Amino acid sequence: MLDVVVATVMEIGYYNTSSNEIARRAGVTWGSIQHLFGSREQLMLDVVNDIGRAAEERISKAVISGETLEERLDDVLNVLGAYYGQDIYIVQMQILLELSANPKMSALADRVVDRGGAGIFDRLAGPLLSKALGAAADDHEVVFFAFMTMRSFLIASAITRRIADLPEGAILRLMGKSGDLEGADLRGMVVRGLSVMIREELARRKSLAANAGG
Repeated sequence: MLDVVVATVMEIGYYNTSSNEIARRAGVTWGSIQHLFGSREQLMLDVVNDIGRAAEERISKAVISGETLEERLDDVLNVLGAYYGQDIYIVQMQILLELSANPKMSALADRVVDRGGAGIFDRLAGPLLSKALGAAADDHEVVFFAFMTMRSFLIASAITRRIADLPEGAILRLMGKSGDLEGADLRGMVVRGLSVMIREELARRKSLAANAGG
């Protein structure tokens, strides 16, 4: 049932995903769905939670490897991309935005937003990035900046892929899928840019600490 809702929202949008349309596509009556979930809004919230649980499971089990910082950051980008870079995340955000405007559901929606934002960073994305950052792993600001940069890139890419009038595959080619960090694709630029920033920031802070100690 939850998969039906996701597929329908992706195809025709949140507003057109009515109770009757969900029931029609699922091949059941709305009454039977209502018996299980109570309301369309609660069904939508359960979809959001289901997407979040699946993402958390993938992130928590991810293994990060690579000899260089660039290779490890590319691994992290792959893991986060399976969630933030996909249409399913856009579906999740559509639902949450609409439920947040519903007085009856806004409190529940707000808790889910926290669970998927700062919450998912503290529990999962932070530790995931720490595996990749080596000497920078103990610097919360650097770790959080790396996460926000990657997430912003992935979300922007997913949205652009959905709405931009571009030739087939254009965004995918720019995003890069091969892990070729020497290429001129946007993905490689993000990884290399983050690597440079992290190294420079660590050197800057080390210098400041040395000067303060001297």
